[in-house]
Amino acid sequence: MLGKLFKNEFKSSAHSILNIYLAAVITIGVMLLSYVVKIKWISTLSTIALLLIGGLAIIITVVAVISNFYKSLYGAQGYLSFTLPVKSGHLLLSKAAVSFAWILLSYIIFLGIIIGVYFYSAAMVGQNTIETVKTLVVMFGLQGEQSIKELLVLAGVMVFVQIAVFIAEVYFSITLANTRVFQKIGMVSAIFIFFAVFIVMQILVFLLTSYVPVTLVATAEGLQFSFEGNMLDRAGEITMGVAGFVFEVLAAAGLFAATARLMKTKINVK
Repeated sequence: MLGKLFKNEFKSSAHSILNIYLAAVITIGVMLLSYVVKIKWISTLSTIALLLIGGLAIIITVVAVISNFYKSLYGAQGYLSFTLPVKSGHLLLSKAAVSFAWILLSYIIFLGIIIGVYFYSAAMVGQNTIETVKTLVVMFGLQGEQSIKELLVLAGVMVFVQIAVFIAEVYFSITLANTRVFQKIGMVSAIFIFFAVFIVMQILVFLLTSYVPVTLVATAEGLQFSFEGNMLDRAGEITMGVAGFVFEVLAAAGLFAATARLMKTKINVK
């Protein structure tokens, strides 16, 4: 049954998301065609359009997954969803996993567009891309190839966590807004709940990241754990506070657990 939930969730959310990706594909085709026939004004316009589409893809995807979560659980489809012979936790899991996949895809596409536009622009002006990258590496003080690889992996993991945290905050806010106490206020309460949770989370992450003396430091041998001073004490180095990152992972898990609990026992479906 869980597999069917995933399948139906992908199908129901795909209609509102895939059109923006189709627009990106068409724009890329126009860019490549203008490069072949050497029409600069079309190339410039299509490059700008592609960057705008990449940014819009993230916004549209986020709006779509939020709208789909609300409508399918707390809107007109709510009664049908909650009467399915599945656990509320499975409903939440399917929606969170599919939302995560769509948002991650939009980020990957946007990053791919930025990288593609850079290489495309570099080719147009004859820029030496390799030398430029080396200059940037030196400029940011990155030490050693191993550190660069590990920083890229860490950046990817952090994006994963940030997407999960965002989904957890949104789902918890919408679900709490549909309990008896907040439902009297209306869905505007979900906005206030979200920003309250978001602000508290950001403050705690900042404090834990900045002041707890557990950091990852970029060295010539790669990333190394350090327990000597916090990020503020190591201002001249490339570091990342670990405590804030761990807190975000635990907080996201806690918010998902709280959301599943509310869905099971406290929800009022309209």
